[in-house]
Amino acid sequence: MDAGRLWALESLGMYGPMIRDQIAQLVQDEHESSLDAQEASGHRSRSVYGEFWRGILERFEQFGNLPGATMARPGGAPYKIPVVNGVAVYPWRYAKSRETELSNTPFATSTARMKAASLRPEGVQEALVPLDLPDPQLTDEEQALVDGFTALTEDPLVSSSRMVLVAISSSVNGLFAVQWGEVQLTADGYVDWIGHHESLLDLQPTLPVSTSPTRTFTSGEPPKKFPDAEADGETSTDER
Repeated sequence: MDAGRLWALESLGMYGPMIRDQIAQLVQDEHESSLDAQEASGHRSRSVYGEFWRGILERFEQFGNLPGATMARPGGAPYKIPVVNGVAVYPWRYAKSRETELSNTPFATSTARMKAASLRPEGVQEALVPLDLPDPQLTDEEQALVDGFTALTEDPLVSSSRMVLVAISSSVNGLFAVQWGEVQLTADGYVDWIGHHESLLDLQPTLPVSTSPTRTFTSGEPPKKFPDAEADGETSTDER
């Protein structure tokens, strides 16, 4: 078992590895959908692609339907984020260029962001009759590890607010970075990785990949009508 899969099991429970695999595909799908919308708009401004933040939050809502998961609204945000195994999972497009570093980008620019980083685990009502649950495809060894992790996190002295950040850098010129890992908020509003974190760009997605001949996951070739220079109308980060 590789380190990333083990970390996903420990952090997000039995569906952690499945979430890890699917995030790469969800980001790719939203990137391509945002490119299509930008091209269809015919706008010189790139504000249409700038709605990426809203689309990726909607795609992540599917994780809130997993057993032991729920959706939570951080502060007064106009959106909800999934909380899986007591851990908030927050997708954040922090940059629109390859040069921008996550460490140099403030996260806590709104009350909602600050609340997202400190959500407390809440009780989740289990379904009376679980139907059509996805198969986590765990080995016996992995299931035993999950059982041990679950027993540990049920201890109220151990449980605390945790957030897994999916940090995305992208624009109409490409999909540059998709990193994920647990983070903590610094006193000045930035995020620090806690322990294991990794790039998901190199993972082979388990869902069907795009067959588009002009776009790839890592390059995300823009439509030709987009100029190389940055256009006005898109913020560099999601300020919501």
